[in-house]
Amino acid sequence: MTRKGQAARRITDPPAAPLLIQDGVEVTDDAVWTWAQIPDGSTELMEDAELEAATWATAAAMHTLLPVDAEYHLKIMWARYSPEDYRDSWTALPGVRAPGADYYIELGAHRIARNSEVGHFRRRVVLLGVRWPTGETSSPWERHRRTVTAQLRSRAAVLRDARDRVEELEPAVRRWFGQMRDGPLRGVPAPAATIAWAYARELRRTADLSPVGEGELSGARLVSLMHGDVVPSPDGCYVTTRDAATGATRHVAVLVPAVNGFPADELEIPGGEWLALLTELTGVEASVRGVNHGRTGSLALLRTGRKWTRSQSLEAGEAGTAPPEEIDEAELALAERDREVRRRVDVLVTSHPRWVVHAETVEELTDRVEALRRRYTGIVALELAPHIQDLLWKELLPGDRVRVPEFGQVQPMRTLAGSWFHGGSTVGDADGPYIGGNLGATPGPVRLHLVSRTADDRRMPTTMSFTGRSGSGKSTAVMLTVLAALAEGAWCLLADPKGDLAGIVEVADRVLGVPVQVLDVTTPAAAGSMDPMRWAPTADEARALTFDALLGVLSGEDRRGNEAVLEAAIDRVLARPREMWSATAVIGELVATSGTAPAAQAARTLGETLSVRSRQSGVRAVLGTPADGAVPMLSGRGLVYLRLDGLGLPQPGSLPEQWTVPQRCAMTTFRASTAYALMQSRQVRELIKLVALTELHRITAYPEGRSLVQWLARTGRALKTYLLLDSQSAVDMAAIEGLVEQLVMSAAFEALGREEQQAQAVLLHRPDAGPRLRQAQGMVGPGECVMRDRHNRLGLVVFDRLTEWIADTLSTDAAEDSADLYAYDIEPADIEPPDIGLRDDRGDDHGNETPVDGTAPDEAVAQHRVEDRRADERERTR
Repeated sequence: MTRKGQAARRITDPPAAPLLIQDGVEVTDDAVWTWAQIPDGSTELMEDAELEAATWATAAAMHTLLPVDAEYHLKIMWARYSPEDYRDSWTALPGVRAPGADYYIELGAHRIARNSEVGHFRRRVVLLGVRWPTGETSSPWERHRRTVTAQLRSRAAVLRDARDRVEELEPAVRRWFGQMRDGPLRGVPAPAATIAWAYARELRRTADLSPVGEGELSGARLVSLMHGDVVPSPDGCYVTTRDAATGATRHVAVLVPAVNGFPADELEIPGGEWLALLTELTGVEASVRGVNHGRTGSLALLRTGRKWTRSQSLEAGEAGTAPPEEIDEAELALAERDREVRRRVDVLVTSHPRWVVHAETVEELTDRVEALRRRYTGIVALELAPHIQDLLWKELLPGDRVRVPEFGQVQPMRTLAGSWFHGGSTVGDADGPYIGGNLGATPGPVRLHLVSRTADDRRMPTTMSFTGRSGSGKSTAVMLTVLAALAEGAWCLLADPKGDLAGIVEVADRVLGVPVQVLDVTTPAAAGSMDPMRWAPTADEARALTFDALLGVLSGEDRRGNEAVLEAAIDRVLARPREMWSATAVIGELVATSGTAPAAQAARTLGETLSVRSRQSGVRAVLGTPADGAVPMLSGRGLVYLRLDGLGLPQPGSLPEQWTVPQRCAMTTFRASTAYALMQSRQVRELIKLVALTELHRITAYPEGRSLVQWLARTGRALKTYLLLDSQSAVDMAAIEGLVEQLVMSAAFEALGREEQQAQAVLLHRPDAGPRLRQAQGMVGPGECVMRDRHNRLGLVVFDRLTEWIADTLSTDAAEDSADLYAYDIEPADIEPPDIGLRDDRGDDHGNETPVDGTAPDEAVAQHRVEDRRADERERTR
């Protein structure tokens, strides 16, 4: 970069004070400023090619957004996230809530407040202001005259004049905000409260200062916000701000670029990011004032600069010496800039960047200043200019002007765009349940509103994937997402093929107070709970599902010629009152068939066979006699926890005629569970429904499982059914036909293999796992992931388990072994001392002799100890 050579004149006038602040507009005594708030971007995981393209697009947009020769002011500040905002946002969410939703919301608000207090969450506020051209003079004498005139006029007259100036510029300002909204910066009019807060906090840097809620501020309301003062330090190296109301003080130091602060040429593209680095530092903000010279002004500056370099070269030649190397480098850089401007690739701006450091004590301020200078080593040389800190501080005020111009830098527009003041790691939804924290450049709470039904969101798919290696935390993330849906009154089915997610039952019950149905399909307590006769909503559906279930446990020989007999028995049961429908009744109807005809005999034989089959552990949940207290499958709001770990399913791809009886029974139960999920997804379309399938590779290994996933993924949006898919194999998930297109969000937990990382990239809707993404995939810890949200943004996220009790309860790790958990097969006193001598012919040297004691372990005692242990653990938890 070259420096703009001009005489420096410092301005010592009193700071500009706002007369009127409206949404997006600030009026001072001599100017009208428009202020846009720039939302955080999601640039941290962009690859170099994406960063380069985005930098050029932003620079091109800023050519238009920053009017030629008009002053602009960029402010980057930090604020706290408010737990009150989180609580209030839930009031705007439509729909039914769980009985304990208020407690769940309070847990999230508490975590947001706590993380904000300790500095883990910081809300970045970026404001871009433009001094709107009015064609009027702005000389110091004119500003002084305006100030004196304003003091002589009434407050009402001054306010009326300010509103007239705003109305005069309103059409142009509206068009400007439209361009800002539709461009890469996505800026919106800054709320009046935020503009006022940005001004007031320079006078009162109190931690608990929060924006007010009015849409227009003037008069006494503005005066009360500005109730503070600033005093330069005795050594002139900082200023001290004081809140007049509370007496709280903060020390502020403003750093500027050194004479050769920026490199001779532009920062490398992609690269630079010299403002994005602020997120790595504590207590550091930024303020950049400047002017866009446009194409004509840029060419004039370049002509002046090239004349100077040529004159230096000529003087060196006349003296018989070679020109300095810096002159040659400057000439080459200026020639390149000239070609860019003439080709309308870029323009020049004069920027006045300021780095603002604040702290409670002078010692802390000194440490932070040194940390800032070290971090920018090799990028920008920073210096603390003494005895002008009060002037530099005035430049921070919205509506003021450049007061110390000698540190200005003439730069291409892309240097400002490539600073990534608008970049970051934003991911997640604007509302909905709090599920964790953002680990990236803009740390803050992450909200995941998977079941959102806003006008835009309801047009999107409803499937979310969770992939990663074992132990990475993906199953816990699935359970936390299920809890978030339950809080909004959803019906949720959680299928657990591994049996380690039982903790969600207690959390859903104790935290949310929702109905919970636990179905461990192989236990006697579940007998009859999955009977289609009991939960199917219509007789036709009950008939079809029961017929399939009964046929499923029969061999091909048993089926042959008996389908009609079976259908007739089902029809006779369906003719009874609804409360008498059951698969057991169908079997009883067959067994009770009277007569000596071959058909009657066949019916009784079939019934006896089915009666025996119904007592198999793998199918009694579907066909067994209902156990005491067993209720049909839940069809309303609440959680159904379906444990499938005890099912002895056949090997994937094996032929049905080769299945054993237990395998046929297990497959029948598996099919009943998929049928239940499909049935629920079609019923009561107004109800929010969520199906969570963990260990997906064990479900999609069978045609019924693949059909369930594909059908729910494709029809979930229309049926208001959401689908969570959890698998250790991203490769297998990405291979499911049509699934990638139906993913609305994706969470990629730790993956180390190149093939798995590439498959995760596909699920994240990235064509390739580039260096940055692969690094993130391999470095995330337990509970952390790369998340893609519904807006196709990527960010690093850690799921928050809210409390230690919830974390322990949802843990999927096996408990540690202990001496009192299980008994040894033999008592220690019965063990004979080892024989260290030579073996006789009763065994060999490897100890393969007959055991000393072949007594079987006392299973009853061991089980008793297990139950005592579990009871003690439950008691401690309570």
